[in-house]
Amino acid sequence: MIIKKRQRLLKALVTMLGLLGVLMSLYLIILPLYPIVKFRGQAVLQNLPIAFFDKNEAITDDLWLNNLNLSTNRLIIKKIGVDAPIVDSINGDWALSRGAWHLPKTSTPDKGGNTVLSGHRFKYLPPHNLTFYLFHELAQDDQIYVIWNGKLYHYRVTGIKIVAATDLSILARTATPTLTMFTCEPLFSTEKRLVVTSELVE
Repeated sequence: MIIKKRQRLLKALVTMLGLLGVLMSLYLIILPLYPIVKFRGQAVLQNLPIAFFDKNEAITDDLWLNNLNLSTNRLIIKKIGVDAPIVDSINGDWALSRGAWHLPKTSTPDKGGNTVLSGHRFKYLPPHNLTFYLFHELAQDDQIYVIWNGKLYHYRVTGIKIVAATDLSILARTATPTLTMFTCEPLFSTEKRLVVTSELVE
C-alpha cells in the first residue's frame, strides 16, 4: 500500500514537472514576440498607421507632460514603451541591469554636446520599459524625451544606423546638442550595434 502511494506521488510529481517544463518552454518562445504583437496591435486597434505613434502627440499632450516625474533622470520613448531611469556608473553591466546606461565621459543634456545612452535589447523578464527591444521601430522625426536634473529635454530622431560593436565613433563629441542611443543588433546577438541619433528640439 505504501509503495503504491509513493508511486502515485512520484507519478504526479513527474507530471507536474513535465507541465512546468512545457510552460517554461512556451514562456521562453512567446515572450520575445509579445512586445512586437502589442506594438502592432496598438495601431491596428485604433486604425492608425504605425508611424502615427509618437510623431506629434507627445509634445502637445500637456496632461502627459504635466504628470511626468521630474525627480529622477529618465529616458522616455513613448513610441516603443521605454521609460527607464538613466544610470551613471563606470560598471556597464550593473547600470544596464537597472535602466539606460549613461556612458562615462560623454556629455549630459544640460551641457550640450553628445550625450550617449545604451540599453539592453532584451532580457527574459515580463515585457517592461527598461529594454530597447523595439528600437528597430524608431524612425526619422520620432520624439525622444530625457529628464535630467529636474528638466525635460525634447529630442527628434535624425539618424539610424548599424555599426560594428568595436566602432567608437558614436562616442565622439559633437558641436550641437545630440542624444546618441545604442543597443545590440541583431536581436539576441552582440555582433553589431543599432544606433539612433537625435537632435535637441529648441
